Amino acid sequence: MVPARPESILREILSAPKTANDWTRVKVELDRIVDPTIHLASVEKEIDQLAIAARQMSGDKASEGAKIDVVRKVLYEAGPWNHNRPFTYDHADPLGLDLRNKLLSTYLTTRRGNCVTMPILFMIVGRRIGLNLTLTTAPLHVLVRYTRPGIHPFNIEATSGGSFARDEWYRQQFPMSDQAIQSGLYLRTHTERETVSVMATTVLEHLIEVGKNEEALAVADLILRANPLDGYTMVKKGSAIAQVIKAEFADKYPTPDQIPPNLRSRYVSLIAANKSAFAEAEALGWEPPKP
Repeated sequence: MVPARPESILREILSAPKTANDWTRVKVELDRIVDPTIHLASVEKEIDQLAIAARQMSGDKASEGAKIDVVRKVLYEAGPWNHNRPFTYDHADPLGLDLRNKLLSTYLTTRRGNCVTMPILFMIVGRRIGLNLTLTTAPLHVLVRYTRPGIHPFNIEATSGGSFARDEWYRQQFPMSDQAIQSGLYLRTHTERETVSVMATTVLEHLIEVGKNEEALAVADLILRANPLDGYTMVKKGSAIAQVIKAEFADKYPTPDQIPPNLRSRYVSLIAANKSAFAEAEALGWEPPKP
């Protein structure tokens, strides 16, 4: 049986309605594109245990704040609820440069996470006990956004014990321009579809890493359809296009004038698409990471 193409998997995930119990499956289905050996049932079992413990601790009448405190305890304090193995920040790979460290199964096994796995697990467990949590982003960083009718949305920093954090704090820690805030590039409350798209960027990174650039472009287009303000994906799309240009043209023809006439329109189209991807990100306020 031929495995489904990554864009088909992502398209189906984006189109399906979701209950609180579905978010584990969403993350694992995306992670299985990176590592097909991941067992959904094993991941679901562990998260079920965390969610059941959180529900028992919070009870039926807990306030929203009390529920957030319970999620913090279940994840970050040692106890029978997490087999006395609390989740901690992985100082050896805080950005998840090893893509396996961005997989939920890896985080559950090692108990060491980063700014991708930690907010995703916090969100999943929190949603299981009724908290309205989604994801949002800062430069090269993912965080949890809590929303509730009648109050101003606020941030939960999962890499720092699930503490509350103001937008101003993120702007100090992860410098971003006023333009990037005003455009909605960063620190914007995401919809559920946009939250899925944030989770799917690990798939995009994986496809580029293994040289499946055409598949990466298809995934990038789906992510941008769900989240048109995702400057990170625009830049990754530009990088994937650059790799296609290299493979199809730069590695074969020393100069552009040596490209056969029947291929020149393809070359020109790819060059334009590459420039456009970076220009669109920059128009939102995206800036290259500073060394």
